[in-house]
Amino acid sequence: MINYYKRSIKNLNIKSLKDYKEDCIILVSTPSDNELDNLALKFHLERDLLSDALDPYEVPRMELEKNAVYAFARIPSEDNNNRSSTIPLLIIVGGGFLMLVAKKDLDFLFKDLRKRKDFFTTQQTRSFLQIFGEIQADYGQMLTKINKKINYFSLNIDEIKDKDISNFINFEITLNEFLSALIPIRHTLNNTSHGKILSFSEDDVEILEDLRLQNEQLIERCKSNLTNSTNLRQAYEVISTSRLNRTMKLLTGMTVILALPTMVTSFYGMNVTLPYAQSPFVFWGILIFIFALVGVLFIAFRGRKLL
Repeated sequence: MINYYKRSIKNLNIKSLKDYKEDCIILVSTPSDNELDNLALKFHLERDLLSDALDPYEVPRMELEKNAVYAFARIPSEDNNNRSSTIPLLIIVGGGFLMLVAKKDLDFLFKDLRKRKDFFTTQQTRSFLQIFGEIQADYGQMLTKINKKINYFSLNIDEIKDKDISNFINFEITLNEFLSALIPIRHTLNNTSHGKILSFSEDDVEILEDLRLQNEQLIERCKSNLTNSTNLRQAYEVISTSRLNRTMKLLTGMTVILALPTMVTSFYGMNVTLPYAQSPFVFWGILIFIFALVGVLFIAFRGRKLL
């Protein structure tokens, strides 16, 4: 699906266009091969780079080809099971247009952009920075959700269950994936700050510096959440091991306590002549002996904290 939009300082309303007009933004969502061929031909773009935007394992990077800037980034996404991951996004700054290509509906990204009063498709460089601002804002929201869950478990560590361990593992996988996406964004922002690829005004430079600062904060939040999640998981493993050791001690002690009386009664269950076997009081004598033996073992084990 290909959508064209335009907004200028003279006309503050965002217009949905039927076809390309100069200084518009082009949203390309889940494009077909024919659509990619037409885009490459119409705007003189690299067909292979357009295809790379649909590769789920594409690495973030920036390239300059035929007077167009190709900036690959990864944007946060949630599936139907609320599991967070990232997908590739290609941002193309060309002569008279700004294009976004992704294997996902891009309305979720554009709906926030269009609400901004300072977003104009005629200002391509600033729009380029504002897109990265929205991407980092989405990462911030995702990190806030993860941080709340981690904080909850850290305050209620005794309520952690075995199934929650899989959540911690998913958190760590997601946070590592976020780091793999945010660090290249930092490199992209640093490369563009030199002004060799894109030219910036003074206001744009301030926006760029804010984005770089925000990016550093997001990276630190990722690392902090990753450390907290790992520490919580390891703490739970230590607690589980301690509980298992206590259970094993209890079971071992009970086994020893029950094994000796069982051995005594087993002797008198044999069909052989035994001492006092003919005595009418032998049953009560054995019973008293067993209780005394169990009592002595119980006190000894309690003294050694084995029970």
